[in-house]
Amino acid sequence: MASDAGDVIRTIPGLLPALLLVPVADAQVSTRGDAIAGQLNAWFSEGSAAGMAALTYENRDGGHSRLDTAQYPQLQVFQHGPDTGPPTGPAVQIRKQPTLGNCSMAAPADQGGSLPRHYLSDPGGARFLAGQYLSNNLFLYPEHQDHDKGGNGVGGYGDLLPANNPCLLISQGSSLSDQPFLHALLAAAAALPPETQRRLIESRLLVPTLQALLRQSLARRPADYFTTAVHPPVFEADRLDVERLIQLAHAITPDRIPPLVQLEVREETEPRSGIDFFEDDKAAPRRLADTPVAIARILHAAQPEYVLEVSAAKSGDLQRRPLQLRWQVLQGDPERVKIDTLPGSSTARLRVRWQPPPVSAAGLLSHRIDLAVFAGNGVNVSAPAFLSFYLPPHEYRFEDAQGRVLEVHHQTHNPDLGLPLEAGDARWRQALFDLALAGDGLRSRLVARLLAEPERIALQEIWRRLEARQQDVKALENDPARQSLAEEARRQLGEATARALESELPGGRPARQVIETVFTSLADFSDLYPSFQNELQDLAARSSKPTAAADLRAEVARLVAIGILSRGGSGAVMTVSPADRLSAGERHGLRGLNLTLLSQVLFPGVLERSSAPAWADVRLSRPKPWRDVHRHDGDGRHLGWVRHHDGRRTAFDAEGRLMPETGGNPAVPVVYGTDDEGRLVWRPAAK
Repeated sequence: MASDAGDVIRTIPGLLPALLLVPVADAQVSTRGDAIAGQLNAWFSEGSAAGMAALTYENRDGGHSRLDTAQYPQLQVFQHGPDTGPPTGPAVQIRKQPTLGNCSMAAPADQGGSLPRHYLSDPGGARFLAGQYLSNNLFLYPEHQDHDKGGNGVGGYGDLLPANNPCLLISQGSSLSDQPFLHALLAAAAALPPETQRRLIESRLLVPTLQALLRQSLARRPADYFTTAVHPPVFEADRLDVERLIQLAHAITPDRIPPLVQLEVREETEPRSGIDFFEDDKAAPRRLADTPVAIARILHAAQPEYVLEVSAAKSGDLQRRPLQLRWQVLQGDPERVKIDTLPGSSTARLRVRWQPPPVSAAGLLSHRIDLAVFAGNGVNVSAPAFLSFYLPPHEYRFEDAQGRVLEVHHQTHNPDLGLPLEAGDARWRQALFDLALAGDGLRSRLVARLLAEPERIALQEIWRRLEARQQDVKALENDPARQSLAEEARRQLGEATARALESELPGGRPARQVIETVFTSLADFSDLYPSFQNELQDLAARSSKPTAAADLRAEVARLVAIGILSRGGSGAVMTVSPADRLSAGERHGLRGLNLTLLSQVLFPGVLERSSAPAWADVRLSRPKPWRDVHRHDGDGRHLGWVRHHDGRRTAFDAEGRLMPETGGNPAVPVVYGTDDEGRLVWRPAAK
């Protein structure tokens, strides 16, 4: 079933042969003086650990996050010129010697983002990473702003990484967040028995084995190893257990070296341009990665499903033992990801359907479906090989019970509600006040529909207690001689707020859950703006947020342009469909308007969010300001769609051609391009 794992290198052209540069080793592995260093030194002294003499460290951020190599006297240091940046390009090759390195550099999320996102958004980047992985090279990078809670840049952008990949390691945070992982992985490599380290370097399996060990150290039970919590795209330093990691590494005798999973696509869906997806030639190829250890695709909302037939037949074990393969859904709805395998076969047929964006194990809104393939050799389990499907954030699909597409929104709203991320945030106290306040204003009338009177009274009492403490803090802040006391009082107020949110209200629900439920339910009022537009416009004009009125006008105009709202002769706005016949897609669009109303108009002191449409990386998919409502005949056959764009309705047939407005003329092909604002536009093809 398997070839020699070392043979994989010959499948990637241009890789340089590994060279073992092993100078005379210093007597100490580490001078750090902690328990980990003591254990490594003891093992090395007795000859059971290899140490670091065969390893090289490289820093590529100009010393911004440079490892203190004096702590590792055996470690070689790669010396290069003044060039910095990711280790790629014609001037920088894959290192011949086993290398662990880092590059703590990044751009803002909306200006290119982290170095890992650059790699993972480009098929060439994925190939280069695979070359490093299979040549004993591993680099570490911070995620910076690419993996943080929030939406559209308020708080964060969520999970922006388009693929999961074992060929690099990404740390949660910004500058210096990569340092703990550098120390941990160097320690693991040094803890390997000498013969094991030598075999791994010769067979170019050092990095896959380090990745397997790091992930195994996070699994508290064997079953945990096959969960997304152990294989996230980004790792948090506070989860590191370096003691367990080096113990696992030290136990890897040559006969316990993990196997290597190698994947190959045998057959796959061919999405049709202008039907299953709409892009110009500047967008990234839909095949983001095709390497032996990472496969990544873009799955657009207009496409019914993506089918891949993938073989793991080239997976290998150094001892040539038979392998047991495990195909696992790590992130995404398992009901919409089908994996069909035959007993004893190394091939799987994957059927992946579009789905609403999943929430990651870290609690972030993600836009990626992740599958992993593991190989076991009877004594150890490999690092995963990944299959990822990126769901462009600005696209949203609606289906009927049979899975037929009903609507596709190609520029959906930012779904973030805008609640505070930290439990001690002062905005939670404002939420308690806003929901507890009885009255005849619009906000109070709306809340009264959703909040039982005993719950409202309980929230009011919680707010009063916290407000008394807030006044104490203000008194201290106004006294220059008591500023240290004020700082401590603020900290205690935040802790008290967090505890209050967990307190149980009448009915048995925690206060935080009640607050979140009220805001979520308000967002689902499909008649909110049509029923109260005069009051809402007045509140917008008086909002504490200066852009509230403009934000409201922009969102209403957007829904008019895509045919969800319309304006009457008097200027009043109403839904195009009757209230009792709104489609799921229309309700979804109105929810986006409601989120803007909540954050900018009704609860401006509580909710912070961007009212712009969902942000997406234009390298991967262009924004498309339209909504397609699909048509089917009585037998369920797809007939095409009606596009709502710039206030117009345009019919397309099932082949994506523009239908004539009057009978007798043939359907016309359509050409897609980009306007001056970077949005996708379309026009009939020239005859």
